[in-house]
Amino acid sequence: MTVKTILFCLPYAGASATIYWQWKGQLSPHIELRPVELAGRGARYDEPYAASIADMLKDAVTQIVPQVQEVPYAIYGHSMGAVLAYELYYLLLREGYPPPVHLLLSGRPAPLSDRKRTFSWSSLKQRLLAPLSFPDGRIPAEIKRRPELAAKFKKILNADVRILETYRLDPARPLINCPVTVFAGLNDKINREEIQLWNRHTVHNCEIVWIKGDHFFLHSHMEEVVSVINQTIPAAIHDQEGFIQWKR
Repeated sequence: MTVKTILFCLPYAGASATIYWQWKGQLSPHIELRPVELAGRGARYDEPYAASIADMLKDAVTQIVPQVQEVPYAIYGHSMGAVLAYELYYLLLREGYPPPVHLLLSGRPAPLSDRKRTFSWSSLKQRLLAPLSFPDGRIPAEIKRRPELAAKFKKILNADVRILETYRLDPARPLINCPVTVFAGLNDKINREEIQLWNRHTVHNCEIVWIKGDHFFLHSHMEEVVSVINQTIPAAIHDQEGFIQWKR
């Protein structure tokens, strides 16, 4: 019996779960897409958005925990979503839940790079806001067409960036003890050394995948990103005694 692996996807700053819906038709049948919708955006538009990383994590955990106890799962996060994915890994383990079968971190420097970083959340915000019109899907067309949605998007983005600029990933934590894949854009403004440092945060080898494109390569090169995910997350099967086994 084949068991689907749930893929939880966490958005970048200012974005909603809708940025991942295009993946649904591209993912392998053994992977079930579950984008995480944070408060204040998308279907939860009317809810107050988070005031801290801790609030975001509490929100995400509430959605994820009921689904991770009996089925395998993986977590993908891009940019701010990578911060949340990294933090969720440790939070879920602290609370006694099984670890993900794979952690996929995208468009984010490693924690060790925060000591001497070149990445700037503020500069990233400006690249999103000006001119608030992109052909590659960074901002949904509906937001561009409706001024009230554009104003809401700016508020959420500003709130997200304020939180992120005061946040530092902890480089002193135990090493990540599950398979890790890191995605990075060849034309992103993140220093290559900052990406390579992820290797020093994992027990197992950390696979680093370079994708053509800038910081938003997950849109401009979606097929390439999803293809790697399909190959990276193994299929799970129940054996005759009910134990989960993995196959490539």
